[in-house]
Amino acid sequence: MTSQRAVPAVCLALGLLASATGRADFLAYAVGEGSSPLPESIAAIDPRHLMEIHWTYRGGRSPVSVLPVIDATRTSSGSARTGVSGDGVPVAAMHGALMATLRQTGRFDVSAASSDVAPGSALSDGHTLQVSVTRYESSVTKQVSSPRAVRSHRPQVQQGRVALRIRLLGPAEELVVADRFETVVDEPRPDFAGKLTDAGASPEVWQTAVGQATLAAINKSVYEIVKSVGPLPVTGLVVKVEDNRLWVNLGEDVVSVGDELAVTTTGEQLVDPETGLDLGGVETTLATLRVLQVAERFSIAEMVSAPGAPSRGDRVRPTSAPRDFEFAPAWNPPGG
Repeated sequence: MTSQRAVPAVCLALGLLASATGRADFLAYAVGEGSSPLPESIAAIDPRHLMEIHWTYRGGRSPVSVLPVIDATRTSSGSARTGVSGDGVPVAAMHGALMATLRQTGRFDVSAASSDVAPGSALSDGHTLQVSVTRYESSVTKQVSSPRAVRSHRPQVQQGRVALRIRLLGPAEELVVADRFETVVDEPRPDFAGKLTDAGASPEVWQTAVGQATLAAINKSVYEIVKSVGPLPVTGLVVKVEDNRLWVNLGEDVVSVGDELAVTTTGEQLVDPETGLDLGGVETTLATLRVLQVAERFSIAEMVSAPGAPSRGDRVRPTSAPRDFEFAPAWNPPGG
């Protein structure tokens, strides 16, 4: 599912810049009244700057299965630690926002897992993500400017506090990320219009202090997840071969003119007779390509060398390793 999130003009400008240069400079940008590239650590950044993030990742994707969000705000006695006027924690909306944000990174192929799937067993070749809400509080207080202030004219101040605990397991059920992210929004950002319309909640939910704290906590969590799994080489397939030229299903979002690609094929898949585990097969390079032309969803490349005979359906990958993520050396707030 593609996000229906509205894109501010600044994001369009960033996209044009990435297209023009062939590579974006940094992994992600905070978007508000302007935009600012994010540093490696975003723990100390005001959550109001983390409600909208523009991602510039260009590379391969791997599957991630997202388990239903758990409401862990209740004590053992069953009493709720939440101040949401009895409405409880909106776990369905959180789950939708979490999946939408993971898709927006461009790093994952995202799917939902049912609650009866054990963490780590949802996918054999991907990650499994479990998120628990450990704190979800909303409050409104009167701001006192002076002891003589007229009580009826004291402005109200909203505060939202959200804490998420995340566990990301890898394909072999190894623990990749285990962390807790807490955010506090003392006053909702008035210019934020609630862009996550595909997240299972009305836009008004994201206009409250606790809604905006939720989005900031989700973005902080996903940012840490993307950093932890790292970049992945992009892979594609040959869709057409004509003389010395090949058409591949890698478009302008992942390759540029001049990039070198390898066409490979994998031999017989070997299976361990004792454990039944798939051991893989031997990969053979059939040809090396150089990209000549890039369209939105495909590229045309010429063969530089061809020790084999590539054909439609063969796998294609870059010859170079994926670039490491780049981060801003320091944090400068948008508009600052």
